[in-house]
Amino acid sequence: MIQFIRAVIVTANQNDIASLEKAMEGADAMFLTTHYWEDKNKEKEIVRGLNSIDAAVHKGLTHIVYNGSENVKKSIGRECGHLDSKAAIEECELHYHSVAILPFSPASTLPMEDKPLDMISVADVGECVMNIFCRPRFYSRKIISLAGDRLTMEEIAHVFSKYVINKKFICPKIRIKDYEKFDFPGAHELAAMFEFYKNGQITRDIKMAKRLNSNLQSFDKWMDYEAETIENAIKEGDKELEITKNTLAVTKETKVNKKK
Repeated sequence: MIQFIRAVIVTANQNDIASLEKAMEGADAMFLTTHYWEDKNKEKEIVRGLNSIDAAVHKGLTHIVYNGSENVKKSIGRECGHLDSKAAIEECELHYHSVAILPFSPASTLPMEDKPLDMISVADVGECVMNIFCRPRFYSRKIISLAGDRLTMEEIAHVFSKYVINKKFICPKIRIKDYEKFDFPGAHELAAMFEFYKNGQITRDIKMAKRLNSNLQSFDKWMDYEAETIENAIKEGDKELEITKNTLAVTKETKVNKKK
């Protein structure tokens, strides 16, 4: 039984190997995550990931678990920077493990086109990773793809309707080719990601996740727990939408009066 006496929070910059090495003083293992969306730059994320691994090796860490991904470009021929970069980091020849996860999302408008989506509660990932750390030899050099549930968008919408009061959720059946035309940063990459998931290139392992975390949540159970938080977020979203509509109405009226 591991006894956690205290936690020490330290900061480091993944662009600075020296700061990473300082943060790793006294550590035995590392759970590594890298962030793409800050710069939206594949090469920069790869450098940050390899910096972290180099620092860990230099400081003598014996166990690294990386939150990685599959290579979408190699699988379906489409660029997907935020996944392809993680796949490139995985290819580093070290004795570490890769854990692929897709968090539960409060959305039923993802372009999966009637195909099921694997997902997991972020809150459940910690115990999974801890149990991987507890058996380093058993999981050495393994890629572990975790999921807590597998649902279609219609099934997700049904669960939302079950728990969110006075709201009826429907699945709009957005197609991937429509999604990639949306006018927001990363729409094209996300469309490539969902095409990769839709085509069933990889299936996450729910049974493995349950072995690593006996309290693993289904999406239904997660929604039951998070329903109030999601309801409040929806209310805030409705308020912001109403404010936007009123602002647009005033702007339109002002322009009409100026024309007169």
